[in-house]
Amino acid sequence: MKIAARTLNAIWGMLLVMFVFSEQGFAQQGWLWQNPLPQGNHLADIYVFGQNTAIAVGEIGTVMKTTDGGTNWNVQHYAGGTTNELSSVYFTDVNTGWAVGSGGTILKTANGGTNWSSQTSGTSNGLNSVYFTDANTGWAVGESGTILKTANGGTNWSAQISGTTHVLLSVCLTDANTGWVVGDSGTILKTTNGGTNWSSQTSGTSSNYLNSVYFTDANTGWAVGGSGGTILKTINGGTTWSSQTSGTTTTLLSVYFIDANTGWAVGGTILKTTNGGTTWSAQTSGTNRALRSVYFTDANIGWVER
Repeated sequence: MKIAARTLNAIWGMLLVMFVFSEQGFAQQGWLWQNPLPQGNHLADIYVFGQNTAIAVGEIGTVMKTTDGGTNWNVQHYAGGTTNELSSVYFTDVNTGWAVGSGGTILKTANGGTNWSSQTSGTSNGLNSVYFTDANTGWAVGESGTILKTANGGTNWSAQISGTTHVLLSVCLTDANTGWVVGDSGTILKTTNGGTNWSSQTSGTSSNYLNSVYFTDANTGWAVGGSGGTILKTINGGTTWSSQTSGTTTTLLSVYFIDANTGWAVGGTILKTTNGGTTWSAQTSGTNRALRSVYFTDANIGWVER
């Protein structure tokens, strides 16, 4: 395996997957290590299709795909010819997906990640998150308040006016018009017209990185971050955000909900809620490394990665 030249020790990329089988099946609960162990480069994000297929992205254009629930992985480096770190990945179907990363990198695949082609972003700013509402319409956000939008599957990307120069770290939309972006200094932005205009929302914090945002509908959403395990929730589309008690002081890097009640937040720990975040309980991950991304296919099967 070729790895970009470095003098420091390699930092291992790892994946965890949780399987909880039905009462009729073999009972196996908890978080279990999955291959590859190790892979050799940081992983930053994962997208999951059903129970068995997932694609993860990370350093030096690393793209990893499994079709058997993580037992085996096909690993490629320098996807699309890039050596840049890939920070986020999103698919609209099993074939069509995008990955974004440092240096304004945007890659697209039309065959489930086997091949990737570079798209012109028009920026050299790092891109931290990508989200599509259909095969044509998507957004990418990143450094210096960068928000990009495409309406033709990424053939063209145009800059939108965010109104901020803060680093933007995560984007989530509930339809083609309504979405949110979060970032450093407690930044939360909302659009109701597909990004033509973005308005600032009051998060209640000004010295905190908000690393991830997720909405289950146009009203109900969560944002997580640093400074003592921050979890914020809104039930009115972000007009107001309230702090939830996470029970941890570690930084939280990713949040994901499968419905309005059941969700997970990960970072230096794994937290789960079954009541919309009123209470969060810690789960045993089996690692002391920070976890960067979480994704669940249903209430029982999920993936986190570092």
